[in-house]
Amino acid sequence: MTLQFNTLSFDFSAGIGHIVINQPPSNMMTVEFFLELGQLIEKLKKLQGLKSIVISGQGRHFSSGAQLDELLNLANGEHSPTQNERANFLRDFLKRNFETFLFFEKVNIPVISAIRGACLGSALEFALFTHYRFCGEDAVFGLPETTFNLLPGIGGISRVALLSGKSRTLELVLRGNTFSAEEALKLNIVDKILPRKKVVEMAIDFAGSIMNDYRKGKEKLFIHKKSF
Repeated sequence: MTLQFNTLSFDFSAGIGHIVINQPPSNMMTVEFFLELGQLIEKLKKLQGLKSIVISGQGRHFSSGAQLDELLNLANGEHSPTQNERANFLRDFLKRNFETFLFFEKVNIPVISAIRGACLGSALEFALFTHYRFCGEDAVFGLPETTFNLLPGIGGISRVALLSGKSRTLELVLRGNTFSAEEALKLNIVDKILPRKKVVEMAIDFAGSIMNDYRKGKEKLFIHKKSF
């Protein structure tokens, strides 16, 4: 089974659903992407036999994050003439996106991010809502929003804080610097570094190996994962 959208695709086989962010080369997360991801979720809620989900990006990169011009237009109130309307519009937009990402955290099946290349801004926030994050040795991470006078607005700050501690999170957010796969591993942001060309394949294999045991307890799966 395959579902094709303008900005993403979904393949379903042997209990595994594979979501591909499909706006190469950088797979930017546009407003259309967030709308289509929400539409896909409604279909996933009704899909029988779905036992695990893998998320990856088409081509070299996972995603460079939100489309900056669109995001700045939203922040500056392109669609709303008054300050209150601008604030409400942006708040509602971010709230909808947060609820979309939250689906992947709350769903009772394992969700694995397979990350190659860039994983920045809202893309990193998206990955942080998944249960496992595998990346290639070439992966580059970051929350660069402050360099554009913005802040991560879809739950990334709180999730990095849970994984890496508050002080390290403040540094990452306020500096807005990118960091490597090795540093992401040290910060507990990723669970495993894999050969770049095998990240997606191995994430799918992992999804198949754990999907029937997932509810037996994540602690056991973390032990299993270390030898994966």
